[in-house]
Amino acid sequence: GITMYKETFAIRLKEARTEYGISQQTLADEISIDKSAISKYEAGKLQPNLETIGKIAEYLNVSSDWLLGIGKRQK
Repeated sequence: GITMYKETFAIRLKEARTEYGISQQTLADEISIDKSAISKYEAGKLQPNLETIGKIAEYLNVSSDWLLGIGKRQK
């Protein structure tokens, strides 16, 4: 169900960001959103809109499908 996608996104966002070697603040700055939003995404307390998912995937060089738990990691 939907809950699985929310949990997977939170986990994979943090994984991809950590492997990319950047802080929540850096990611937030790079895609022009507030750092608190990144923190909430990673805690599973907030879900980004489609545009933000796309920006995150593009910046971290992963597929948006993978972030959502439904595809391969490479974009």
